Amino acid sequence: MRRLLALVLLVQALNVGIANAAAKNLVLIVADPYLEMHSGPGRGFPVVYVIERDELVTVLYSRTDWFKVRGARGNEGWVRRADLARTLLESGEPAPIPPYPEFASHRWELGAGYGVYNRENLVTAYADFGLTRSLDVELVVQQAFGTLDDRYVASVGVRHTFIPEWKWFSPTAGLGTAYQYIQDKVPPAPLQKSNEMAYVSVGARGFITRRFLWRADWRHYVVFNNQNAYKDLEEWKFGLAVFF
Repeated sequence: MRRLLALVLLVQALNVGIANAAAKNLVLIVADPYLEMHSGPGRGFPVVYVIERDELVTVLYSRTDWFKVRGARGNEGWVRRADLARTLLESGEPAPIPPYPEFASHRWELGAGYGVYNRENLVTAYADFGLTRSLDVELVVQQAFGTLDDRYVASVGVRHTFIPEWKWFSPTAGLGTAYQYIQDKVPPAPLQKSNEMAYVSVGARGFITRRFLWRADWRHYVVFNNQNAYKDLEEWKFGLAVFF
């Protein structure tokens, strides 16, 4: 008898837990004439079900630019973010579907890459902090491996993303200041082992998933030295980053 009672209580607890979990899912109303559900998270997957206007749809979870949803009849499928954003809450307000990527809740970007600096192989790591949707403060540390010397470069600057709502490709531009230290490998030693520099940059970036992105940059440096002679250096690099 006690075992039976314990089993009944366990089943009730599980039912309550499932009900509470289901209650947390977002329920929306289709406002367009119809909402297409695909068999997978991508345009290449076929449409398996169509939800008509004024029907309810439950949002289960998301993957990149697609959401897994369930219709009122229990049919499940994947819906594009842009299509789901045109649905409504049961109160009649617009659905709280954020744009891709979610810039409002993600400020930091950390990345690493490979490139060429002054005709030398370059490894780089950087951290960005977003001041606004389109303006970042950027800190970069780099090392260039040369035949005659190794160069260590640290820079800080600002970067502007021209069209941040473009997911796959968005142009960027930046400017800032840098410090270079030269470690010679073979004689003769350089006349000046450290330099202050200024740079301008152009580039592009795009999202691979919601949190991961690619980035390509070109920089033009102006090197200041004690002889009041300015020298120009160029840098190309490509990297991957995580956005959070």
